[in-house]
Amino acid sequence: MSEEGLHYSDLSAEAKEHALKSFINYYIKQYRRDSLEILSAKVSNGAMGTINEILNLNKFMDHSALVAESYRLSKNSYVEIMEQLNDVLYHEDGEPVVDWDVAWEDQEEQLPSED
Repeated sequence: MSEEGLHYSDLSAEAKEHALKSFINYYIKQYRRDSLEILSAKVSNGAMGTINEILNLNKFMDHSALVAESYRLSKNSYVEIMEQLNDVLYHEDGEPVVDWDVAWEDQEEQLPSED
């Protein structure tokens, strides 16, 4: 990314919280689409496994309830992932410089397709 911004670890506590909640919302959308390949290539599979286990156990919940439950039970694992995403930059308020959907969409297009 050529845009300027801050790494997750450089954000204020309030901005980190905003970034975290935004990421959890995005992560769960990708989980439900079975589309976490890009992320799994970049971060600890242990943290993702912990998160995914909670999501699987609570998959009956609607999106907002699952976001809240996942935040409550897996916050530390999400933080671990966000600290490993060195190529993701944020504005001072915690919003990603490049929207999650846009950033991952570009990378998904580069994945080899299955025949």
